[in-house]
Parts: sequence; C-alpha cells; structure tokens
Amino acid sequence: MSGVKHYFTVFGYYAKLAIQRQLEYPLFLVSWLLMIPTQYFAGIWMLRIIVDRFQPLEGWTFDDLAFLYGLGLLSHGLVVIFFIPTWGTEHAVIRGEFDRLLLRPMNVFFQFVTGYFNFIGLIDLIPGVVIFLYAAHAIGFSWDAGNIISLALVVIGGLFIRGSLYTIVGAVAFWTKRSRNLINMSIVTLERTTMYPLTLYPYAVQAVLTFLFPIGFISFYPAESFLGKTESLALPFGVAIWTLIAGIVSMTVAYMVFRLGLRKYESAGS
Repeated sequence: MSGVKHYFTVFGYYAKLAIQRQLEYPLFLVSWLLMIPTQYFAGIWMLRIIVDRFQPLEGWTFDDLAFLYGLGLLSHGLVVIFFIPTWGTEHAVIRGEFDRLLLRPMNVFFQFVTGYFNFIGLIDLIPGVVIFLYAAHAIGFSWDAGNIISLALVVIGGLFIRGSLYTIVGAVAFWTKRSRNLINMSIVTLERTTMYPLTLYPYAVQAVLTFLFPIGFISFYPAESFLGKTESLALPFGVAIWTLIAGIVSMTVAYMVFRLGLRKYESAGS
C-alpha cells in the first residue's frame, strides 16, 4: 500500500513540475486554445454538411453522430493529457532518455508515461465536452446514476484502449529506432474510425476494429447502447463493462510489448 502511495506522490511532483514548465509560455497556451477547438468544431461541422447533403449515415442522424463524435473526443482529450509521452518514444530512444529512467528504482513505464503531464492537453478536452453535452441534450440523454457510471467506464476504457495503441506503436522504435510515422498514422486512424459508425466499413474491417484492435469499443458500441439502437455486438453485462475490460486487456498487452522492447534498448552511448 505504501508503494502505491509513493507512486501517486511521485506522479504529483511530476505533474506539478510539468504544469510549471508549460505555463512559462502563455502565448503558446493561447495559440493552442485557438487552434485545437477550431479543428474539432470544424469536424462536427463537416458531419453536419455530410448529413445535410447525403441524408443520415446508416440510420445515424446528425445528433447521433455528434454524440458518437463527442464520446470519442472525451477519451481523446484524456489520452493527450496522460499518454502523450508515448507519441515521442522514437525521440526518447534516439536521444537515450531511457538511460536515466533505467537507473532509478521505479517502474520504467510509469516514469516514462507520467514524466510529462500534458496540462495543455486539457484544451483538447474542451471541444469533446462541449460537443458531447450538446449531443447529449439533443438526444435526450438521461443523466441517471446508471448512465453516469456507464459513461465513466466507457471513457476510462477508451482512454486505456487509445493509450495502449500509442504505447504499442511507439514501442516499435525500440527495434527500428523509428515510430513517429506510425504514431501519426495511428492518430489519424483513431480520429476517422471513432468519428463514423463502424457499420460503414466492410465486415472484415469491423472484425479487425473489434477483436484485434478494439477501437469500436471507444465510442461506437457504447454509443449504440446509449442511443438505444440495435446493437451490432450482443454482449452480456453491458457494453460499458466490456469497454473497460477491453481497455485493461489492451493496456496489459501494451505494457508487455513495452517491456519486450525495453530489452532491445541501446543506450545513446558517448
């Protein structure tokens, strides 16, 4: 128990130092505040145009799509806050930044992920919250205890699924010294596949995005459940529980891949 408390204390210090560093550049914070919300509000506007021009997608109205999009953005905002170091694994490997992490008597993965608490990433969360609240009001989402708990499980599970994917893709750098392009591709893939109903894709793609890479659990399957639509994947105990399970399993696999990659790590040397 004391060990867990120690890790939380260390995380608190890491977060405090990271926030202080990021607040040293207020103009950067302002520019981020203007750029990021614009990007995601433009995405919801594109959904409006698509629905107006081509009618509902697979029976999904604009409000349904906005709910799906907003739900996905919630976990996206959180992953930018807590897992953004995984986007720079390539940089850390090439510069030998794991040298100092390996010398410390703490879990290396914990140090790597928590070493940079992305306070500015809260800005990525703003459009997700705004869009989700708008869509929740539009569809008549019931804020009862059951739905709130289910929503929390879905967001946490989605965070783990996203974080695990970035961890695995970033860990490729331990073997190849390069993973940034794969990270960029993963970011785009997650944005596109969580923005539209999974049923738009061929069955083979749906299977891959459900069982191999459980991206469908980030927003699509939970949105179907919340919206009362015919569920594409019938599961016992509810989709929210399975989203959390998928997230935990994915993160466990990601951690194992990270540990395997760490064995291949070569110090930057002199």
